Amino acid sequence: MAESHRGYHTFLTSPWWKVGQAMPDAVGLRVNETATRARAGLLNMLSATTIFLLIAAPQLDPVIYVGPYVIFDMFIAAAMGLTPLCPTGILGTLLTLRIRPVWKPAQPKRFAWTLGGSLGVVCLTMRLLHVPNPWIIGVVAICFVLTWLEAVLGFCVGCWMFSLLFECEVCEVPYRRFSPTAANSKNLNTA
Repeated sequence: MAESHRGYHTFLTSPWWKVGQAMPDAVGLRVNETATRARAGLLNMLSATTIFLLIAAPQLDPVIYVGPYVIFDMFIAAAMGLTPLCPTGILGTLLTLRIRPVWKPAQPKRFAWTLGGSLGVVCLTMRLLHVPNPWIIGVVAICFVLTWLEAVLGFCVGCWMFSLLFECEVCEVPYRRFSPTAANSKNLNTA
């Protein structure tokens, strides 16, 4: 964990079941935004493939397979973070291990991931109720747009909604990377 305090991401949080990393100069837990965006990109590709299959080969019925995966992936990330149980979170974290992390508050991300899991539940329920494909494609297209915004533009709609609904102070604080010199100067000022 000392490695993460120097600004480098580690694969597991300490303890491993926490949703994020504790930072000495930040309130609350933080998640690696770089890994989160990589995960969003992977989920974006999954939603694009699902839309393609729903249009080009509807007989394959991808929602029956993709729906439970996305539901598990989103809810386990909201409950226990990106590693070690969230499949797409693990892959996103591995893809970004050598990239310096950008730490963001965990609470808004948990809210966003819960909303993402809820969209997965909506898609799967629609499939099980035999709702016509155009409606399901519409919901999956929403997932596509939301994951694209996160992966490409770094704009998390769920995080934005969280800040509006709960007026959290943490969300309004400018996000900055942890730097050891800032922590040392803070410790020197309080001594």
